[in-house]
This record gives sequence, C-alpha cells and structure tokens, in this order.
Amino acid sequence: MDNHKEHIPGTPILDEEISETAMLEYIYETPVVLKRILEDRKNITKPFVVEFLNRKITGIQIIGSGTSFHGGYAAQGFLEKILNIPVCASYPIPFKDTKITVNEKTIVIGISQGGESLSTVHGIDYAKSKGCYTVALTGNDEGFRLSEHADMTILLSCGIEYAGPKTKGYQSTILILILLGVELALEQGKITNTEYNDIISRLNKTIDNQHNVIKSSEEWYARNRDELIKSRRIILVGYEANYANVLEGRLKIQEAVRYGVEGYELEEFMHGIYHSIDKDVFLFYLASKGNYTDRIIKLEEFLSVYTEHSFLIGNIGKSKNQKTLSVNFVDDYDFSIFEYILPLQCVAYYLSKDLGINPNISKIANFHYLMGSK
Repeated sequence: MDNHKEHIPGTPILDEEISETAMLEYIYETPVVLKRILEDRKNITKPFVVEFLNRKITGIQIIGSGTSFHGGYAAQGFLEKILNIPVCASYPIPFKDTKITVNEKTIVIGISQGGESLSTVHGIDYAKSKGCYTVALTGNDEGFRLSEHADMTILLSCGIEYAGPKTKGYQSTILILILLGVELALEQGKITNTEYNDIISRLNKTIDNQHNVIKSSEEWYARNRDELIKSRRIILVGYEANYANVLEGRLKIQEAVRYGVEGYELEEFMHGIYHSIDKDVFLFYLASKGNYTDRIIKLEEFLSVYTEHSFLIGNIGKSKNQKTLSVNFVDDYDFSIFEYILPLQCVAYYLSKDLGINPNISKIANFHYLMGSK
C-alpha cells in the first residue's frame, strides 16, 4: 500500500512528493514492521546485551522528545519489572539540566527517529561526560547527529516515514525497547525459557490482532464522523502503560488537526480538570484491561451528564452506543499499548482529512531550522 512518488536520493523531500494518504499507509504497515522486528530480535538486541553484561550495568535511562519520549515512557514499566533495576524515561533537556545521578553503571538510550534531534544529542553528550555508555535508537544511522555522538546505534527497522505525523516509528520504538529487556532478562537468568517463549507468544498474538483493530477503528470513526468534525476541544484519558498512548494520541491528533488536544492520566484528570468539562468537550477514554478499568467506565458514565461527546475504547462487551469502540482487543496487560494507540492514530488521519488539512504540509515552514531544534 505505497503510492509515494519516486524520490531522487540526495535531494530534499518536498511536501508535494508525499502521498496525502502516507499516514494511513504507515498505520497499515505497522503490523508487518513489528512482526519483522520480532523475528529478527536476536540480531537487533545482541550488541546491546553484550555491552550491558560486560559493563555490569545497574540502571537504564531513556531520553527523547515527543513521540520518542512517549515510546520510552510506554516501555519503562515493563523493563523495570522484568529486569528488576531502575529504568527512567525523561525529556533530554531536563535530564541534562537537573544533573540526574548517572554514572558508568548507567546505560543511556537516546531516541530520535530522524536522528537529528539536538536536544537528544545534548542529552547523550551529557551522559557521556558522566561516564555512561550511550545508545542511539534511531531510524537513521551513518551521517546523522545522534549516531555520531552515541557509542552504539540500534536501528528502528521501520523505514523512513515521510508523513508529517509519525506512527509506525512509535510502536517500533516500544517493541525494540521491550525486546532489549526480554533478551537481557533471558541471558541473565531472570526469566526461564518457558517464560521467554510465553512473552514472545503474547507479543505475536497482540501484533496479529492489529489489523482487526485498525479496520474496526476506521468503521468506528466513520460511524461518528459527522459528530467528530464538529470537535474543537478533545481530551484523552487513560492509565498505566496506556497513559503513554494518551500522550502520543494527543500529539498525533494535534499535529494533524491543529487545534487544542489534551491528555491526562486518569487520577490526575480527577484532580481539577473535570471542572472544565462542558457540552462542547469531546472525551476519549482508553479503558484497557487493568487495575482501573471499572473506574474509568464509572467516570465516563458520570461525565456523560455534562457532555454527550463521550467515546469509550476497550473490551466492555456489546454496546448499542455507536460512540463505543469494542473490538475484541487482546488486551494483554503488558502489551495492550500496541493496540490502543491505533484508534487514536486513525482519528488523527481521518479527522484531518475531513477538515481539509494535509498534515504532511508543515504549518510553519522550516520551523526546526529556524528554532535550531533539529
């Protein structure tokens, strides 16, 4: 599903060369990309595992901005659980400026899909000044800033995304981080071969279900299109690992439709944000299987008195409410992050399309060049 015009290597990518459907094409490519990463996991992770063990690493610091940070945040809980060591995800500049305690026993992973994020480069340079071993997780290798500054480069293996809002790179980031932890845990004897095989099986099952989630998300959007195109304030709410999807979904929709979108962790939303809910607010609830599923369903029911624009996403049984998206998610506690981002990515693509916006065309030309951020 690739309708891109042929591009001449070595020349800049022009907006008009990018298919207007590129974002959707990449959403559809995601399951294929993730399966390929899963199959090649030993080759992808081996250099990292070797350096980690040789250096007797005792902590992992992940840094990145935007989608890259969200990917790190999504994976950190699982990594900490399976490795039983401190794992922290943060933005690069706060990491550098607050002098977070890191040393030669800390491995720092800097994430930048394009490989050009200056803030992440600065974070990597700071980590090296503290004696840390540094890893670039990026879509681009030789000749790009991040790879030149880091000690090791791991490629995201998802190809270059020419669309404005990036999608498959987010999930590739999460999967590779998870696999680094799984392979390391196996090598260290923290999980058995049986446990390892079970994790890989669960990942395969979740990824195999992605196409079903994408198709159901498209149908769900189509049912609610006439209502959604009237939205001008959207709030996303979620919890646990899917809070990362709240942050990433917020960013994708903002990039695509170009008006205010907010995202909150469930309990944080209840600490004051509810005061701002009125009839014009559109609320999206990620009701993934976890410790707070009943609580978010209760919140949706409570706030439906204040706004009729409530969209509940999750395995909550058959519903006559067309706003509800219940698609037989696998809903794996650790890996539902690979499912619940897809409806939000579909909203970002289709809503921008219906509003007459081409998200591949930057609203502010040369922004990163002018601001010195890339």
